[in-house]
Amino acid sequence: MIISFDSSDINFYFSFQCPYSYLTWVKLCNNLKDVDNVKVKPINIGLNPPNKNFSYMEYWGGERWLRLANEAKQLGIILNKPLEIVSEEHTARSVESYGPSNAEYYISTIFKAVFSNNLNIAITPTLRYFLQSEGNDSEVLVNACNDSNTLKTYNENLELWTKKRIRTLPTIEFSNERLAGFITNIQIEYVLRSITDKL
Repeated sequence: MIISFDSSDINFYFSFQCPYSYLTWVKLCNNLKDVDNVKVKPINIGLNPPNKNFSYMEYWGGERWLRLANEAKQLGIILNKPLEIVSEEHTARSVESYGPSNAEYYISTIFKAVFSNNLNIAITPTLRYFLQSEGNDSEVLVNACNDSNTLKTYNENLELWTKKRIRTLPTIEFSNERLAGFITNIQIEYVLRSITDKL
């Protein structure tokens, strides 16, 4: 997989605190690990759709969460329910700063922090320690959070809920098509065939 923040074959709209985003990210990485010519642009648009009354903690309750956890087990990952929903500003502002070569690992690490370790990703010192323990350069996070340009990009990405008319996460956008919500391996394979047939 090639991470690109300019032109891309796939736009991946996600939130670090959305379990469906995590599952789809792992499926994308698994399906694209041996594919060298497909560019993916990860775009963190946060966990705040226009309907502010929407409660994710209720939406992920009970049986639905058990199904998600079982799906995660099949992918070889741990999926614990987050204890709370917090600001993603720091983590989202850092995505592009890690660059095409390190962004994939950084994104995977933050998902792991949220769902495997139940870390509060809004607390920068805690997050820095976890990034370091996972082999990420935490100075990139600090520098990104001190850069006014990353705040501008972060705020612009939050507006994509409305501008791009995104209704649910994750959303995969490719060619003139979209997939959203619970995305299966079969659907991702369809996306890849659609793209590679045109390359």
